[in-house]
Amino acid sequence: MRIFLLPLTTRQALVYCQRAAKPVSERTILDKITQKTTDTWAKWETFEKGWQKQVVTYGNRALQRIPYQEWGLKSFPSSNANLQAEQITDETKFDVVYPANFVKEADVPKVLSRLARERKQLHFNRFVGSLVAIPFTIPFALIPVIPNLPFFYVAYRAWSHWKALKGSDHLDFILDHRLFRPITTDAVQSLYKRFCPHPARNFEFVTRSQVDSGEVQKEELLLSAGAHNEVAKLLEVPELSGEIERAVWQVEQEFRKQEQEKEKLQLPSRQNPSGEENEKRP
Repeated sequence: MRIFLLPLTTRQALVYCQRAAKPVSERTILDKITQKTTDTWAKWETFEKGWQKQVVTYGNRALQRIPYQEWGLKSFPSSNANLQAEQITDETKFDVVYPANFVKEADVPKVLSRLARERKQLHFNRFVGSLVAIPFTIPFALIPVIPNLPFFYVAYRAWSHWKALKGSDHLDFILDHRLFRPITTDAVQSLYKRFCPHPARNFEFVTRSQVDSGEVQKEELLLSAGAHNEVAKLLEVPELSGEIERAVWQVEQEFRKQEQEKEKLQLPSRQNPSGEENEKRP
């Protein structure tokens, strides 16, 4: 198991866990259901028309909006007491691959800790909320022809939040027992030299209070949306392509929203149709 820490902006980083392939004989029922669902979804994507094509089209749009931090936590496998005891006894160390030319080694555990601990309560609350919502979707099963899509969506979100919660627990355990080893490689450093040859600033870990107080500089993008395939190829981790593409898209949407809000605040509060400010009346 390897953990990748890849800065997206001067403040945000993508964390992804590359797990070892599980032998078929060791796959659980949940693993088999997940694989079956993935295969069915991939098959539906090949359809040119029909309700299956519509489902995957709108479904992919919804999946695109799930926070990349949640996807990152879901990439961590669930753990258990026996496995944790074995890892502590063996002093297992998991490599955390990061670009040392863009990220300080001291910031690596800070980024991992923020991901593991700040979102834990959020995923628990939303997991419970999704479970509560499931019974309300059952009546939709009475609609003929198409499956109960509201039920499947809410059930999926419950599973997704549960996986993220278990992933945060596992990452928290790794941090608590110092079972990680920050390492940098020529591949990951050359990757950032290629896509960010002349960055104004490198990645900097900042707290929420620093951002709110205006003590930090403007956040800037480090990886572009078109870099996802090259990054996955250079690091030899195909799964990273979709993860990076989604994460960069979300960051760009966030930047666009911030700019729109800033423009609204800069508009004059009172203007006449010609764009000139109204004269103040006594």
